[in-house]
Amino acid sequence: MLPMATEAVTTADDLLRYCESGRHEPGRHELVRGELRSMSAAGWWHGLVVGWVHGQLDKLLAGNRTGFLFGAETGFVLARNPDTVRAPDVAFVTAARIPPLDRGFFEGPPDLAIEVTSPSDSFATVHEKALAWLDHGTPLVWVVEPKAGTVSVYRARDDVRILAAGDTLTGDDVLPGLALPVAELFPPAR
Repeated sequence: MLPMATEAVTTADDLLRYCESGRHEPGRHELVRGELRSMSAAGWWHGLVVGWVHGQLDKLLAGNRTGFLFGAETGFVLARNPDTVRAPDVAFVTAARIPPLDRGFFEGPPDLAIEVTSPSDSFATVHEKALAWLDHGTPLVWVVEPKAGTVSVYRARDDVRILAAGDTLTGDDVLPGLALPVAELFPPAR
């Protein structure tokens, strides 16, 4: 049974049915402690940057499949009772953690969560989401800020570094050997 617009969406299963039903506004939907959160569809520049980041990482990982990249619509179940399902703009999960083919959201956090800020995002909202990834077991979070041309690297609540164009991102223990100049995370200027 599909949830109707008036039915509560409070569990991961409810959210999955809601997203698959097509009976909602376009955009991305998450569940935070049993509360539905909907975000409007992203603007084209945000989408371009997300695609660019995914593409740059995909090129670096080609031929060395230590894991897999996931797109922005992928939900990760971070908690149960109450359920929390979040969806980063880009995610990486090591190959050893990929379950057999299945339907539904990924159970557990990604190994790397990447959030790309959009003009409507407040610092507090993005910072809260980055900390939530860490609190639920994601060991590495990148917040890509296109307007500033920076990446905030979260390794722990008290270990956050801001990298700029002249710096190089590393994959730490999540993607050993990964070295990506920050400047390459952003599409060329038009």
